[in-house]
Amino acid sequence: MNFTKISLESIIRQHIKLNSPTIKGWETCVHTLCDSGHKGPRAAFRFENEATMFHCFNCGTYTSYNPNYDKKMPEKMQKVLSDFSIAPEIWKQVLFSNLEKQHKKSKKSSPDNIIEPKEITLPKHFYPLTNDLENPWAIVAWDYLKNIRGIDPTSQPFYLSTGIGIGAQKWKGRVIIPIYKDNKLIFWTGRDLTKKAVKKYLNPPVSKENLLYGFDKLNVSDDPLYVVEGWFDAVAIDGVGLIGNEMSKSHVWWLSHSKRRKVYIPDRFGNGAAVAFKALKCGFSISTPNIGQCKDISEAVKKYGKMYVLKSIVENTADGFAAKTNLGIYCKHERERTQKNKSSTTNKKTHS
Repeated sequence: MNFTKISLESIIRQHIKLNSPTIKGWETCVHTLCDSGHKGPRAAFRFENEATMFHCFNCGTYTSYNPNYDKKMPEKMQKVLSDFSIAPEIWKQVLFSNLEKQHKKSKKSSPDNIIEPKEITLPKHFYPLTNDLENPWAIVAWDYLKNIRGIDPTSQPFYLSTGIGIGAQKWKGRVIIPIYKDNKLIFWTGRDLTKKAVKKYLNPPVSKENLLYGFDKLNVSDDPLYVVEGWFDAVAIDGVGLIGNEMSKSHVWWLSHSKRRKVYIPDRFGNGAAVAFKALKCGFSISTPNIGQCKDISEAVKKYGKMYVLKSIVENTADGFAAKTNLGIYCKHERERTQKNKSSTTNKKTHS
C-alpha cells in the first residue's frame, strides 16, 4: 500500500492565510481566538526541516510538531489547529502519511536501544564534601563553589577524593560533581581546584554521547528548555547540559522528545558555533545573550544576576537566518577578544 505524503505545512497553507516570511522566517497571521487583528497579525507559523512551529505573541502560546520525533500531534498544536478551524480528521492525515516512514525504520537505526545511560558506582576514595569541612581541600572546594561559581555547596551532593588507592591520586584536588538520571548515578566530572592540572575537567571512562545533565527537566513545564554545554552553566539557569562541546544523535533524540521549545545557548569559544549550527538543523532556536565580557552563562549570572541573564536570553532568541547572523557576531566577538589578548601577551613578552 502506498501512502501519499501529507505535511502539516501543506495543510496549514491550505486553511490559513499567511503573510510573507519575516527575516526570522516567521509567516504571520491573525489568531482570531485571542486577537482581533486591529494591531496587525500577532501570531505566526514557521516551517523548517519538516518541523512546524507556532507562536502567538498576543497570548503567548508556543508549540511545535516534528514528524521525525513526534508520534502524536502535541496537545497544544491540536488546540492551535482547532483555533483555526482545522478539524482532527484533516490534520490526522499527517500522522497517517508518516506511518510508512516510521515502519521503514529498522530497530538497528533506532536509538531507543542504545541511548539509555547505564548506572555506575562512585569510587570508594570519593567522600562527601560536607563530611570534613576542616579539610584544606574542602575549604578550597567550598570557596570555589560559593564565591567563584555562586553555587550553594549544600544544594546538592559534591564529593572530594582521598587520593588513596589505585588511580585515585589524579582525582585529589578536584571537586567531584555527580550526575543522575532517575536517581541513578550515570556520570561524574571532577573540576580541578589546583589551577595546575593539564585537564581542567577529568571524567570516568564512560561515553558522554548518551548523557545529559538535567534529564528530569525535559518535560517539567511548557517553558523554553535552555540547552548549554557545561554543568555550571546549566545549573545557573535551570537548563540542560551536554557535558561537553558535542551534540550527539542521542542528545538530539532526548532533547527532541521534550515538548518544550528547545533554545541552544552556545559557548562563545571553542566548538560553540559548530554545535549551534547543528542545533539549528534540528529545529532548535538559538540565543546569543548580551553578557558583556563574561566567558560563559555561569559567570554572567554571578555578575549580572539570574533575572537579567534570563531576560537577555529571551530577548536574543532567534531562528533561521536571523539566528545564523546573530551567531556569527556572537562568536566572532569572542574570537576577536581572544586574538587581542594573545597579541597583548606577546607584546608584553617582547617588551620585557
